[in-house]
Amino acid sequence: MPKSKNRKNQKQKSVARTQKINAQQKSFQKKMSELMMKQIEEIRSQSSGETENQAGQDAGLVQSASEL
Repeated sequence: MPKSKNRKNQKQKSVARTQKINAQQKSFQKKMSELMMKQIEEIRSQSSGETENQAGQDAGLVQSASEL
């Protein structure tokens, strides 16, 4: 049976395409996870700063109440 010229190297092309797509997905997932971790760290730093400010304000209220 003669070889088809229309589907020449189809398996290799398919494997290459699959590997390319998987590599793109992996790099996108890595990029998004790094971005998410960066945002989580920013939120943690903001929330820790807020709790320190609130603790300082609460201590000030306690002192002013005890003075009365």
